[in-house]
This record gives sequence, C-alpha cells and structure tokens, in this order.
Amino acid sequence: MSKLKVVFIFLIFSSLVFSCKTKRKLQKNESTQLLQIYDSIVNKYIDYETLLIKSSIKYENEKRKLNLKATVKLKKDSLIIISLSPGLGIELARIKFTMDSIFVLDRLSSQLTRGDYQFIEKTYKINITYADIQSILTNQLFIYPRNHNSLEDEFVKGFHFGTGSKRLDIYRKTDNSVENLISLDEQTYFVKKYIINDIPNKRNLSILFEDTYSDELKSLPKRVSITSSVDGKFNRIKLNYSKVSKNKKLNFSFKVPSKYKIIDFKK
Repeated sequence: MSKLKVVFIFLIFSSLVFSCKTKRKLQKNESTQLLQIYDSIVNKYIDYETLLIKSSIKYENEKRKLNLKATVKLKKDSLIIISLSPGLGIELARIKFTMDSIFVLDRLSSQLTRGDYQFIEKTYKINITYADIQSILTNQLFIYPRNHNSLEDEFVKGFHFGTGSKRLDIYRKTDNSVENLISLDEQTYFVKKYIINDIPNKRNLSILFEDTYSDELKSLPKRVSITSSVDGKFNRIKLNYSKVSKNKKLNFSFKVPSKYKIIDFKK
C-alpha cells in the first residue's frame, strides 16, 4: 500500500486520548436523566438529505505534515464521497464509503483499492462502520465500541454523568477496558469532545468540535480536530469547514478509469 494511501486511510480511521478522570454525580433516576440528555442531543442533529462540505485539512505525525483541500459529499445513511487535492484543482485521491464497502481511488498510483469494513477491523482492530464516519463528520452521537444494542439503549444503560464548568460529561468504562468520555455544552447539548482510551490495545483518540454554524445547520461544527495515538505514535487531523450547503442536488459519480489497477483488500 502506498504512503499516500496510508495517509488517506489515517485521515478517516486514525486509530484510536487519555485515561480520563471525571467527577461523577450519580443520580437516583440517572437512567431517566440520561434519556433526557440523549433526546436533547438528538434533537440538535442537523436535518438533511444531502450535504456538501468544503474543507481544508491539516495532517501531521512525527515524520510529516500535509495540507490538503477536501470536498465532502454526503447522502444521508447511504453514501459519502471525499475528494482530496493539494488546492490547485488537481485531485490526488477520491474515497467512497457505502454502507458496506470502502473504495480508495489513488490518482498518483493509478489504482483503485476496495474492500469492506471487516478489513479495517481485522487490520487495525477498529470496529468502525459507515454510520460512525457519518456521525463524526456531522457531529452526531458516536459511541465506540458499539454492542448490538440501539444507540439509545447503549447511551442510557451504559453511561454515567457528572457536571463541570459549563460542561456535562458522560462517561463509561466497558468490560474490555475501553474508556469513553463525551463532553457536552451544558446549555446547548452540542457534543464538544470525545475521548476514547483503549487500554488493552494501547491506543487512544480525541475528537474536538469547535464552533457551530447557525440554527439551520444546528450542531454542525466549523472545525474538527482529531488526535490519535497508537503505541505512542500520534496522528493529528484538523478539518476547517469553510463552506457548507445542504439539500442540494449533488453529483455522486465515482468513475474508475479503465487503465487503473484494481486491488482488493485482503481479508
């Protein structure tokens, strides 16, 4: 796999920021209050069928830094296409996420790499889905790892909460020692930060959401910062959403030139 392709995969799957200590106030009717919090979060989701996001991306690790421009197209619960370029109108790569598959079109190497999410799980030990990627891009509730429960049940039955300065912290530690911290704005219930600490696999992830656009776009952030650490090695991605349009008719084409080499992810 080329270095460029590795960067593309890290841009989306930066594998998973610290061991968090949060003050926790247990309530007699905590489940009821967590259900109210859950409903407040969901009610602030952006309502859309399609989204077009123009963004700049800054990526760095210990060895390199990379600045890119990105065009993100989303068809809700169906399709995501991300086009990456150096900002000169030349596309370096195009990534397509469907509900069950991933496609990476590498313009520099003239090849298409494709596979399903099980490849990501087996290779990087990250059980991530299309819904998770969509949630991170649009600042909707993201819980990792997920069981087979509904998102609501997992949130209400698995988490506890405490309050801080202008912040509401939701916390859990799973049976397999993965810590989750979700920090909310106490007034708006917008998610401000995720912290995931996967103790057995020595990896952690933080996702920080900064500012929001307007009432129409609700909790959609202007900036997203993702920092990951795996065995002490870090990757950092900063997305700056410069323009967002919703419910426009978008072209979701993903044409592969006939001369491109096709590589299937090996399971």
